[in-house]
Amino acid sequence: MLDEVYDPNTGNYVIQLTNTVTGEIQEIASPSVASYIYASDLSSDGKTVTGYYQDGTTGRISSYVWTAANGFVDLGAIDANATEVLARAVSGDGTAVVGSAYSPNTYSQAFYWTSTTGMIGLGTLGGDYSYASDISDDSTTVVGQAFTADQHYHAFVWKAATQTMVNIDTLYEYSAASAVSNDGSVVAGSGSNNLTSGVFRWTEATGMVDIGSLGGTWTSFSAMNGDGSVLVGSAHLTGNTERHAYRYTAATSTMTDLGTLGGDYSYARDLSADGSVVIGTSNDAEAVYHGFVWTEATGMETVEEWVENQGGTIGEITTQTADFISDDGNVIVGQTASGTTYIARTSIIDTAEFFPTVVAASNVIVQSGVGSADTIMFGAQGAPMRNLLDVGQRSVWGTIDGGYDNGDHADGGLALGDFGFGYGIADGVTARISAGVTYTDQDLDAGGDVRQRGFYLSPEVSADLGKNVYVTVGGYWGRSSIDSRRGYLAGAGTDYSDGDTNAETWGAKIRFDWLNAVTIDETAITPYIGLSYAHTKVDAFTETGGSFPVEFDGSSDHSTIARLGADFVRPLNDTVRLLAKAELDYQFESHAAATSGTIAGLPVGMSDFNLEGQDLQQFWARGGLGAEFDLGKGVASFMVNATTKGQDPTVWLRSNYTVKF
Repeated sequence: MLDEVYDPNTGNYVIQLTNTVTGEIQEIASPSVASYIYASDLSSDGKTVTGYYQDGTTGRISSYVWTAANGFVDLGAIDANATEVLARAVSGDGTAVVGSAYSPNTYSQAFYWTSTTGMIGLGTLGGDYSYASDISDDSTTVVGQAFTADQHYHAFVWKAATQTMVNIDTLYEYSAASAVSNDGSVVAGSGSNNLTSGVFRWTEATGMVDIGSLGGTWTSFSAMNGDGSVLVGSAHLTGNTERHAYRYTAATSTMTDLGTLGGDYSYARDLSADGSVVIGTSNDAEAVYHGFVWTEATGMETVEEWVENQGGTIGEITTQTADFISDDGNVIVGQTASGTTYIARTSIIDTAEFFPTVVAASNVIVQSGVGSADTIMFGAQGAPMRNLLDVGQRSVWGTIDGGYDNGDHADGGLALGDFGFGYGIADGVTARISAGVTYTDQDLDAGGDVRQRGFYLSPEVSADLGKNVYVTVGGYWGRSSIDSRRGYLAGAGTDYSDGDTNAETWGAKIRFDWLNAVTIDETAITPYIGLSYAHTKVDAFTETGGSFPVEFDGSSDHSTIARLGADFVRPLNDTVRLLAKAELDYQFESHAAATSGTIAGLPVGMSDFNLEGQDLQQFWARGGLGAEFDLGKGVASFMVNATTKGQDPTVWLRSNYTVKF
């Protein structure tokens, strides 16, 4: 859906390109000279926008095409004196645009534009004006209305091959063509005579044919299928007191009254590619509006009944409209009674509730990687000053971390274990490397879970800069496999779709410790500052099972965290020492990465999404309390850590055993 809005912050208008399924809004800033901008049409592939804008200085109205790749491209004009160029429609692939251009010399004239031909004037039917309203998907045929010498307007067809405008009206005093089939062979529109209005279908073989009425004096046109064999709309019945949806079939030249849901109104909005399934809006006997589905076999039924007849359930969702249907007639999109968007096929979902589950699952999947890296670099390896070595001295250790993390959209357990080796490579310089495995199991708040299993390598070097100030520089690389089970409300119950993918994470850190900077009552205090960066890349994957599985695009995310803290060591006796930690943390990123992909099995344009990532906690505090004690030939330690609401785990236990030799 296209719209244009005024931005009070910049004083300019912007185009809003809204995905009718996800509600996602992409803003396209207008040219800097524009005093207002209008978006007329969107190509079938959703990549090209056409419309027009007014120059705030000259007052001239210009037309454009916009793509993400090329930005705004001005379409020019038929002649240099043109003051108003209005683009109306774009072809299916976005290569051709039609509309009308006004100048004092030529008045208003329909045009056809491509990047190769530039703007071509289509002429008129002998009068002063012509307007183009639609173009075939293959760019070959333009339709619209044009004035004749007697100043009556009539439907026309213009072919790019012959570049000739043809008056196709043989029935009406006034007429206008508003739709053309994909290949340009069939045209549909409306016409009027005196106080009656009708709908026509035209081909070269049949000429213009009025499709008839339901007994009243007014018939309107809404949509035509791709090959032009079926038309739908609404018409008044005899007496003009009721308005019903109709379906016109060219093969039999029959108009069928589709009826209502018990009330006095129905309106057909769209139809499947073969024309066998029609959707729209109708009221019931209590004047409540619902989305409807019509086929010859079932007649008119609500979307809710259509879903239930396929074995699905509805739950609390009540439809109000049915606006779009897939070519195969199996997927319907419309508005609920509460104003949100639904998608229906064998089951039904409210996208306002469905897409948050997609974002939550994706964010947990990608954030698991960066979270594990940060926990290792400042958790399992969070005490470099306890493992400093003399020249030639060696150490080996094992570390186990386990804990629980309660996030905004998931909660569950985590565990890691690693083994490491250290070596004193020079005076005041210690090198260390560790290898380990990680495991997380996060329960999603909407149902389901995300499980990650991985391994990693992590080297680091600590060096004395003088006066007991040490710098520690480290790196991280890890691979993990991830299994997900995403729960979501579908109809009256919770459905689940499963996925599996792989992720790769790398990271780096730098940390400065002032070893034993202060001693208070036998407690040695080591303040430190640190900065870490972690980046995770997750492979694309497709869920299986459930009524609405999702195809996730590949994604990546990162975290940049600054830490300010202090380690505390207090000896209790010759073999036991108390340990404590206090830390303040700040993450520079405020949002997780966006989530993009498609709902599996839905048509392009109905199913694509690109959703903003969830908000991230940027500031949190962490504290730890534990002890270390001499044990055999080494030192054993443990520390319980707790974090306020933030990116680190809520609570976890670090345990370590190190032997130096």
